[in-house]
Amino acid sequence: MNTGFKKFARALTGMTMAIMFIMASQAPAQDGPTLSLHFDNLMPLNEAVDGLYEGWAIVDGAPVSTGVFNVNDMGEPVYPGGGSVIEEFIPASNITGATDIKISLEPVGDSDPGPSGLIVLGGAVSDEMAELLTGLEAVDATTACYILATPSDNHVDDMNDDHGIWYLAMPGPEPGFMDLPDIGPSWTYEGWVVDISGGAPMPYSTGTFSVADDFDSDAAGPMGGGPPFPGQDFVEYQGGPVLDLDTGSFMAVVSIEPVPDNSPAPFQFKPLAGLIPEDGVGGMHFLNNQTTATFPSGQAMLMGSVAVENTSLTSVKAKFD
Repeated sequence: MNTGFKKFARALTGMTMAIMFIMASQAPAQDGPTLSLHFDNLMPLNEAVDGLYEGWAIVDGAPVSTGVFNVNDMGEPVYPGGGSVIEEFIPASNITGATDIKISLEPVGDSDPGPSGLIVLGGAVSDEMAELLTGLEAVDATTACYILATPSDNHVDDMNDDHGIWYLAMPGPEPGFMDLPDIGPSWTYEGWVVDISGGAPMPYSTGTFSVADDFDSDAAGPMGGGPPFPGQDFVEYQGGPVLDLDTGSFMAVVSIEPVPDNSPAPFQFKPLAGLIPEDGVGGMHFLNNQTTATFPSGQAMLMGSVAVENTSLTSVKAKFD
């Protein structure tokens, strides 16, 4: 019994040493930094609709994936599906000498090995660190005003102006948006009125647009009409929802949306917002620019080095089967 046990122990020891020798003799596939990411105001994604975030290090002009992730309610990067916090990302290959770090928004079922055109955050690397910004901060200079009116159904009802919103300035009319930067083609602006009278806010789109002095994507509504400015009539004539906007229960919001956009709700970039005042017909009203306070930002740090083995314990053990 003892002799058999000793033979088994010697065999097991020999196998263990062989495994250790093979693993030690394998050259690492990658030596280089890992990546640590920290965010402020970056919102969790609905993975089934929005997709996932993905990090990229730009090395010699080419993108190297640092991995996909979501964020939790505190803005910490987490594994997809509600997983644990990711302290450090192990890149797909060596990112020593990375010049930039970018965070993209990748669509559901993404199979493209490269980044999408939707770069949510990015920044240049200096001293192994990068400050990450949206690149859309120029909208911080944008101002917006609107009136309540329903021009598309004046031939039917000229007493329901509290059911429509138009981004124009009077007299004129003149564009209601000033200093609206060009953000295309990966992004577009979208107007919203948001009912805040209930428990959860209920958003209604007023259309997407890229310029201040032309029709938005659906003019005044399905029946068309209205002036050549972004806006919407929420009236029976348009066949959609009928909304009384000046009850004190609605906000006007302008968001920046990804292209393409799969979500029926506003994206997390909301540079302009304001409460629609009660009895607001006949006046010109303004939105607050909240870019600085609400836009996401982040920090990236290249940390130490990592050696990723070319093999696994399972594959090594298979050699002894």
